[in-house]
Amino acid sequence: MSRFDLDRRSSGLAAAAAAFSLALVWLWVCLCTFPLRSWNDIRLAPAFAPKLGLSIYPGADGPASTWMYGPLPVWLNWPATLAPGPGEALLVAGVINILVTLLPTLAVAWLWPTAPLTSPGPAGRIVAASLAIAAMPWATWQYLQADNFAIGCGLVANLLFVRGRAEPARWAAAALATAALACKQTSLAIPLAQVVWVGLTVGRVAAAAHVGRLVVTGLAWLAVILLACEPGKLWYTALLTPAGLPWTDHPGQRFMQMLPHFIVHVVVPLAVWFGLRLGRPGGRTALALPLFAWLLAWPLGLSSVFKIGGTNNCLQGYPLFLPAGCVVAVAALAHRFGRSRAVAAVAAVGAAILVGRVATREIKVWRPHVEVYDDAVELCHRLPGRLWFPWNPLVTIYSEERLYPVEDGLYVKKVTGRPEPEAQTRSHLPSQFAAIVLAGTGSEWGLASAFLPPPVERVDFEHWTLTRRAKP
Repeated sequence: MSRFDLDRRSSGLAAAAAAFSLALVWLWVCLCTFPLRSWNDIRLAPAFAPKLGLSIYPGADGPASTWMYGPLPVWLNWPATLAPGPGEALLVAGVINILVTLLPTLAVAWLWPTAPLTSPGPAGRIVAASLAIAAMPWATWQYLQADNFAIGCGLVANLLFVRGRAEPARWAAAALATAALACKQTSLAIPLAQVVWVGLTVGRVAAAAHVGRLVVTGLAWLAVILLACEPGKLWYTALLTPAGLPWTDHPGQRFMQMLPHFIVHVVVPLAVWFGLRLGRPGGRTALALPLFAWLLAWPLGLSSVFKIGGTNNCLQGYPLFLPAGCVVAVAALAHRFGRSRAVAAVAAVGAAILVGRVATREIKVWRPHVEVYDDAVELCHRLPGRLWFPWNPLVTIYSEERLYPVEDGLYVKKVTGRPEPEAQTRSHLPSQFAAIVLAGTGSEWGLASAFLPPPVERVDFEHWTLTRRAKP
């Protein structure tokens, strides 16, 4: 290898290292933000239910919960229940949430086959991973979402499927594809894309065989879930409730809100797909499976987006396509313009996106402020059995070992036509309920405040607001 080649290789690795370092900075600030979002608190709370002797699915009679997805993310968040406090528990859950997407993304970026295109090389694969991290929806890294776990399963499943032709690899791919359904019920695109891909590339007999694998592994997951969860509560919470979510009352407004996401989710995959003509003939075959997953995810994704509470996390196709799409795009650019130029260009694009992400983030913190939760626990110790945190149930899980209703769970019951009777909600509130406490950065639907008849007064602490009956 000549000195010139060594210099080019060194500069490529340096560019890749710089881009990946920026990606790690972005992930770090996302982790710092994670404990400050009340949505993560209410979605982590079900992981503590078994520890408190409760079902992760409350059914119609238990304390209202916002978790109406598969049980696998709840189980995978079990390490968070070992943390010493609510802030630390959220930090552990934040690490898990990032890793379930990050590790599959890195695996795909490093191992996805790019033949017959030019190999992107180690530097090319690193910048592809950095670009995928940068271009992934920001909420992926900052919110605990069932979709993240489903997509992680789907990325690894598809990687196993394209790399391994042996039976064990196919069975593992089927098990992970059906595990995605145990994370989020609408993740049907992952197993369907595998069947379509193998049917078109191998034949109908192979597709039928894979359908058999999916049925067997799916039934195995179902058996585990039915053994671990109470079937009646599971049926009510994870099937009847999401099925009853109504359409948004303002579809035009929702469309305009989602339009920037729609553009990105459509333009990026299509640009990569049509841009592959820059590579060798047949280069598109390297992206066939991710493209099928992207296409098949649109119907259920769009229907979920236009339901109450729907947003871009429902669009699973883009994240399923993105890591492999970035790798194959780098390989195509390397074939056309040379590997060093391709690495430099993709590193620059990824770095620009990452710098923009960090600079424009909504909550500008550089370390996790878990001490905010310590203040809330101390407040509970001063007023035991009197405070309800309708958006931060982890506080009283730690201070009182009780899981109280979540306001978003009450809201979901209301919009699905099954409003919870006030007496039932009160039966799950603190024994001497006297005040509601909300985080300064949290949400509020107004349902919890209805349990405190006027007049009320608000007392502001540094990070929390306590609402109680006003003294006469």
